[in-house]
Amino acid sequence: MRRRCARLAVLTLAMGCGNGDAEAGHGPRLTAHWTGADTSAIAAPATAEWCDALGVLEIVVMAGDTGVGLAIFRRGGVEPGAYRIRPPDVADTTPPSAAIALRWFSQTEAQGFQSDSGELSLARAADGTLSGRFSGSARAVSGSGRLRLTGAFEELHVRPATTGCTAPPPRDTTPGVN
Repeated sequence: MRRRCARLAVLTLAMGCGNGDAEAGHGPRLTAHWTGADTSAIAAPATAEWCDALGVLEIVVMAGDTGVGLAIFRRGGVEPGAYRIRPPDVADTTPPSAAIALRWFSQTEAQGFQSDSGELSLARAADGTLSGRFSGSARAVSGSGRLRLTGAFEELHVRPATTGCTAPPPRDTTPGVN
């Protein structure tokens, strides 16, 4: 569980290091809008990677210093349907469920938020691409800020995860060891 939460945290920190093309209008895209502690939006090309070892689909969009990551946890492959959005440390242990992380740079610091509630719907087109919508709430990673976010993604081609997709080590069952 800690490894999966750490993976989502690293994903959140890594977002914004690429250059998403916000001008592109077609193909795999994710749009999101949030209000609350801050108000902003993102619309850019997105990627979708499936990690079979961890049972997670990661959808990422980046544009400049802003990024949004969705993690859909499901054992046995990605399936269309409704997924409850939860905090990342709960979502990875209660599949099927989802988690969201977003971050951007304000004028003085990085702002990071993680989901705590909401719903994500996932659909598969005849050509195999994924689309969906999400709506939920997120809390600041540090501090007390809250956001309400909504978004959608479309035409995502799922590919195998290229980095960090390894099964967690077996849990030590020695008495007295956590």
